[in-house]
Amino acid sequence: MSKKRTLLYPAVPAVFCTLLWGTAFPGIKAGYELFSISNDDAGSKILFAGLRFFLAGFIVLFIGAVKEKKLRRLLPHKKDIPPISLLAFFQTFLQYFLLYLGISSVSGTRSAIYTSAAAFATVLASPLFFRSDSLTVKKISGCIVGIIGIVYMSAFSGSLGDFTIFGDGLVILSNLSGAAGNIVSKKITNENRGAVLVSGWQLIIGGAALTITGIAAGGRLTTESASGWLVLLYLAAMAGIAFMIWTELLRKNPVSRVAVFNLLIPVFGTMWSGIFLGENIFTASNMIALILVCSGIFLVNFSPVRKNTDI
Repeated sequence: MSKKRTLLYPAVPAVFCTLLWGTAFPGIKAGYELFSISNDDAGSKILFAGLRFFLAGFIVLFIGAVKEKKLRRLLPHKKDIPPISLLAFFQTFLQYFLLYLGISSVSGTRSAIYTSAAAFATVLASPLFFRSDSLTVKKISGCIVGIIGIVYMSAFSGSLGDFTIFGDGLVILSNLSGAAGNIVSKKITNENRGAVLVSGWQLIIGGAALTITGIAAGGRLTTESASGWLVLLYLAAMAGIAFMIWTELLRKNPVSRVAVFNLLIPVFGTMWSGIFLGENIFTASNMIALILVCSGIFLVNFSPVRKNTDI
């Protein structure tokens, strides 16, 4: 694969995924309001997350069934269940268990900002697991430039308020769990497992675990409006499609080259939050932040290509 193709190939689908994920922050908050989930109702928050991802997994498998036309290719073998379950734990259960508990105490913009922790952690950790994903000055510089852009944007948006352990802390930990999920996803898809199989079943397993946890904690979902279920369906479809594409990108590219696109989620999160709230998003601070984030992504991806010798 040429250097040019390596730079350009992940860009469009990765940007598409982060554009979708950016809508999750205002979407989750809207879902809480429509289902009348109070700030201290942890069980209902987890149940909401569980149903979202459980449904997302079936959406992925449905898309795969239409594409493949052979259902048995979408059924995991016994040897597939342990690694997919491990991925489900980090990328769905733990990540979103922490996120859904913390997000109600943190603004949509600040929640998106903390996503930068996942990108930076993945770039730093991936060389420990993959020989082809070496840590370079350009990669570190790219992450630093991108994070500077995010901090700059957040400072001007007034989203750097008081830090709370059960708000900000949980959201940060959720993103670190997502970083671990990126590495696990790369490892298990390198073993001849397709993106549809892996993403679909990890969402179902993780979603089921969240659903059971939410019900056990006394969670209930009730709404008198169809809008609530439509928001839940949208969040499920968005998650399923994005995870399916993201898993395929991780399978075919070095982890750091893909994960750094997570730096765009804060930008898109701010954009969507602004649109839904009717705020002006075309500010100088947002434009400068976008330039810095894109510059950081370019630095991480524009590095010499090495032969794939992942272990």
